[in-house]
Amino acid sequence: ANVAVAPLGEHSLLHFGYGNSRVEVTSGEESDDGLLIYVVTEGMGCFRSGNSETEFSVMRGVVRDVSRPISAMQENLSGFALPLSKARLRRHASAIIGSDIGPARVDFDQTIDMATPGGRQFRNTLHYVANSLDGPLRELDNPILTRHMEELILTQVLTLLPNSLSDAMADCAARSALPYHVKRARDHIHAHAHEPISVADIAAAAGCGYRTVQNAFKDIYHVSPMAYLRLIRLNKVRRALLDGRDDFSSIAQVAQAWGFSHMGRFAELYRRQFGELPSDTVRKRS
Repeated sequence: ANVAVAPLGEHSLLHFGYGNSRVEVTSGEESDDGLLIYVVTEGMGCFRSGNSETEFSVMRGVVRDVSRPISAMQENLSGFALPLSKARLRRHASAIIGSDIGPARVDFDQTIDMATPGGRQFRNTLHYVANSLDGPLRELDNPILTRHMEELILTQVLTLLPNSLSDAMADCAARSALPYHVKRARDHIHAHAHEPISVADIAAAAGCGYRTVQNAFKDIYHVSPMAYLRLIRLNKVRRALLDGRDDFSSIAQVAQAWGFSHMGRFAELYRRQFGELPSDTVRKRS
């Protein structure tokens, strides 16, 4: 096989070719953080994982979760392979959305329909990036541009390929043209989530009456501004518990630092939001 590798920020873009031959390969279980996207430019093949069999071709790409062992057959195959980190995708999704998505699942449809507009655009982008990395950028050695290209690919993976974060990406796109008073209220909540915030504070930051802000939040976010604040604080608590970097000795201290004074009520809100108790989250970290 011929394989060309181009570094791309924290990732790499590979182009492979097996020539005029039929190849069978077997791959064992690997890291549960990894995905491998195949976009075929010539040839065809199929892979088996458990009881399922998936065909891939020029018109059908594949997204493989590398935590699942496979066996594959390929014939006259060449194309692009893009290994990705789920953790990196989560960080990029959080940056796009504007809030931390935490340990959200990152699952993709196993196949990519390359005939769809999203599939065609993704293929075109891989060709563009590959040609750039193999051409002018090889001589320029500009890490800023290669990082920008990595982010372009990550954005298209999250927005063009069907996945478990697609709804969040779509909601983010719908919110991109927020009314000005909603944006001011939202930004105030994010900037001051660690402080006592009242209904009057939010209305003052928005520059309009609280009922106007409340109705707009319910239309856009499906919750009231105060419920939105509570969600932000719950996510901050969860991130602190998972990271274990904050200078707190107990769950209660973390919760109180983010405005939760009643521990029983806090634990119930946390369980409803994340499907587990705060103590379960701490055990995951350890």
